[in-house]
Amino acid sequence: MPRFLLNDLTRYWRTVTVDFVYKQRAEAGRKWALRNAKLRMSRKLVFASGLLRCFFCHLDPDAAEARNALTAPQNDVSKLLEYLENQLSQVPLELLARAASRPFIKKASAKSLFDSYNQFLAVLDDGEKRKELEELTEPTQLSTSRAWQEIRQLSHDFHGALLDLFFGEDTELRRLSVEYAVF
Repeated sequence: MPRFLLNDLTRYWRTVTVDFVYKQRAEAGRKWALRNAKLRMSRKLVFASGLLRCFFCHLDPDAAEARNALTAPQNDVSKLLEYLENQLSQVPLELLARAASRPFIKKASAKSLFDSYNQFLAVLDDGEKRKELEELTEPTQLSTSRAWQEIRQLSHDFHGALLDLFFGEDTELRRLSVEYAVF
């Protein structure tokens, strides 16, 4: 497990969430809803795909050579670096698709992951909805915003599907999530 990379990803996630709160206070709520939507969806996708990059070092049969080179007497890290470089060439949604296609991942969870993210992108691409999200500055406005309610539901669907992916039926993915992502 590339623990330094995993540590950096965790720090990234923490920094992004803390930065969100700072910007919310510093900018008096301007674009709060849009930033919150991105935190709930695209930033979470980046973090989840980063975890998967690390986990694939263990799960992917193609990474076996890299793992074996690390445990060999010469402790050659070049194979692991080469493997990770190949992983970095994949975009987050490709990594998510790879994980979602594992045998024990429920089709409904995989569908929910990609449907919710696709609909999120559609909301951001819709000029009216995006403008509505940009103009929400007060928490009291959220209950009357259809765009916010849509984002909120999509983010709940996406979050639930990520929980199913990382902590569901795939025992190996669940073990890695508990061992490396939680504690």
